[in-house]
Amino acid sequence: MPDTASERIRVLCVADRDEAGETAAILERETDRFDVTTAAGVEAGLARLDGATDCIVSGYDLSDGTGLDLLRAVRKRSPDLPFIFFTDMGSEAVASEAISAGVTDYLRRDDEMDRHPILVNRIWTAVGHDRNRREREARQAELRRSERRLEAVFEDPKMLVGVLSPDGRLRKANRTAMEFVDADHEDLVGRPFHETPWWSDDLREDVQRWIERAAAGEYVEYEADHKHGDDEIRSVSGTIRPVTDEAGEVVSLIASARDITERRTNERELQQRNDRLNDVASIVSHDLRSPLNVASGHLAIARSGDDDHLSEVAHALDRMEELVDDLLTLAHEGERVSEIETVDLAAMVRDCWRNVSTTETAPQVDTDLVIRADPDQLRHLLENLLGNALRHGGADVAVTIGDLDGGFYVADDGPGIPEADREAVFDSGYSTAAEGTGVGLSIVQRIVEAHGWEVAVTESETGGTRFEITGIECESCTPTPN
Repeated sequence: MPDTASERIRVLCVADRDEAGETAAILERETDRFDVTTAAGVEAGLARLDGATDCIVSGYDLSDGTGLDLLRAVRKRSPDLPFIFFTDMGSEAVASEAISAGVTDYLRRDDEMDRHPILVNRIWTAVGHDRNRREREARQAELRRSERRLEAVFEDPKMLVGVLSPDGRLRKANRTAMEFVDADHEDLVGRPFHETPWWSDDLREDVQRWIERAAAGEYVEYEADHKHGDDEIRSVSGTIRPVTDEAGEVVSLIASARDITERRTNERELQQRNDRLNDVASIVSHDLRSPLNVASGHLAIARSGDDDHLSEVAHALDRMEELVDDLLTLAHEGERVSEIETVDLAAMVRDCWRNVSTTETAPQVDTDLVIRADPDQLRHLLENLLGNALRHGGADVAVTIGDLDGGFYVADDGPGIPEADREAVFDSGYSTAAEGTGVGLSIVQRIVEAHGWEVAVTESETGGTRFEITGIECESCTPTPN
C-alpha cells in the first residue's frame, strides 16, 4: 500500500454527472493524496483512461451503458487495473457478473451511512496491492532478464565455462565445455575438477594447485591443452577466479577458457617463418659455395690454357643464379612443395654431383628408381647430401646411392657421425667441418618433411655415414641388394 507523503493516487470516477462530481468532491475531501478525474459515461470514461490512472471507481447506471460495459472494455485494455463498483443499484446477479468480468471490489452505497471513508480505504488497498504486485512482477521480470544475461554469458559458444565449489568440485559446466569430453554432465557434477576428463594426467596436479590458489582469493591464469574428440588437441588460455560474498569469503570459483589453438598455430608458423628468414643468408651462402668452388676451380685451370673448363664455369655460375631464386622462394613459402613431377633419380644424382664436385671421380649409382618429387627441392636435398660427404670425407670420398624399400640411401666411406650426435645433425647450425655452415642437413630435413617423407642417419657398411630417405612414392621401386 502506498505510504509515502508524496505518493499520489490518480482516480477516475465514472458515474452520471451529479453523482460523479459528488463522489469526486468527497474523495478529495477525505484525503489530499487523491487526484480525481470524472467522466459521465462509458465512452467518456474510456477516453479519460490513460497509463497514469491508478484506479477506476464506477457507478452502475451510466449515460451510455452500464458499469459492466465499462468494466469489460477496461479489462480488454488493462487486465489488472483496479476497478471498484460504487453504486446504489444492482443485485447479487450483477455482483456475480461483475466478479466474473474481473472487478476488483464491489461496494454498495448506503443512504443511512456515509460509506465514502470505506471507499477511500478500498481504493488504498486495491492500488497498494496492485502496485505491490507490479513491483513484484517488475522485480521478477528484472530477475529473469538478469538470468537470461547470465545464461548468455555462461553459454558463450567460444568459451569453456565451469562453476566450482570452493573446494574445487564441479557444480555446472556449459555446453561448449561439454563438447570437449565424452561424458554426461550429470556424471561430472560433484567430482573434483582436477579429476575430470578435461585434464590429462600430467596436468592434474597443476590444476589442483590452481584451484587451491583461487580458493585462497587469487586470480589464476593458465594455458593448457585439452583433448577434443578422438585425436585432436586444442590449446586454451583460461582463468580460475574466486567469487566472494559481502564478507569477502570465497563462495564459488569460475573456471573459464578460450580456444587459442589457431592463435598458437599462427604463432608457431610465424616463428618458423622468421627462423627461415633469419637463416636465408646462411642457406644461400651454403648452397652457393659448392658451385662457386666449382667455378673457381675450373677458372683456375682455364687460365692455364684449357678453354674446355670455361663451359663448366658458366654452368656453375648459372647454377648459382638458380640457387638464389630457389632458396629465396623456399624461405618465403615455407616447407611446401610447389610441383610434383616424375624424376629419374640416377640422372638427378649425376647432375647434382657435377654441381658440387670438381674431381673426376663419380659416385656409385646403384639405383634405377623413378620417383615422384618436386625436382628443384629434390636437387637441393641431393646436393646437400653429396656436398656433406665431400666436406667431411674429402675429395677422394667414395659415395654410393642405392635403393631401399620405399626410398633410397646416400652412403659414404668418410669418418662417419658418432651415434650420440646423429639426432642433432639436422639442427640448424650443427657442423663438424671447419668450412661448414651447419644448415645443409637442416635444409634436407625441411625438404623431406615438405614431401611427407622420412629421413634417418646411420653408419654405412664402410664405417662412414648413411642417410636413408623413405616413404617416397615410386614409379619403379624394385630394391637393389645392398
